[in-house]
Amino acid sequence: MFLIGQGERVIDIGPAEPRHCPRCDEERAFVPQLKYSFGEFDVLFGFIYNKRYQLACPQCNHGWVLDTRETERRLGRVPVPFRLRYGIVMFVGFAAAIAVASYAYLHTA
Repeated sequence: MFLIGQGERVIDIGPAEPRHCPRCDEERAFVPQLKYSFGEFDVLFGFIYNKRYQLACPQCNHGWVLDTRETERRLGRVPVPFRLRYGIVMFVGFAAAIAVASYAYLHTA
């Protein structure tokens, strides 16, 4: 049985920054976040789509989109699980290994 799914996660990636929120019209502690959508196949192999870094108000979620390259350079490491970052590569490698093993088995018998 195969499981196929999708989801969305929001991860806080740094300390809050005090800024004026135009929607709330108050001073709020805006939190830098990574928001991404992902798909997964059989809970082992995944992929990310629609990744963005943002600075969001904790009350109304209004905010600004941050530059991806600058934010990732500042972070040093993308805070996404390994199976979602490299899941497609792992899946292709696994499928290739199965294909080579079955080819070798069929042609040696």
